[in-house]
Amino acid sequence: MTIVLTTHYLDEAEALADRVAVLAAGRIAAIGTPGDLGGRATAAATVSWQATDGPHTVLTQTPTCYVTELAASFGGEIPGLAVTRPSLEDRYLELITQNGALT
Repeated sequence: MTIVLTTHYLDEAEALADRVAVLAAGRIAAIGTPGDLGGRATAAATVSWQATDGPHTVLTQTPTCYVTELAASFGGEIPGLAVTRPSLEDRYLELITQNGALT
């Protein structure tokens, strides 16, 4: 069974859809699972934390390794640690910008 859902609410699309297509300038810019769309699953992760000299942010392809090394340098807990990958909305905006739909 196929159901076509059109929405600009990307959190809704991510929660409900098995596959997502992004249309830009009347053409399909990308199609895939919400987690993989536009290379999202393999995109660099952002690792952020709070140190005594202020906030730090690093982009890395290996966030688990980076956090492990960071934890060792902190001796355990890392204050304000956050690891994020691009959201579906981030990838959507990137795709429509690349394809001339958003200028």
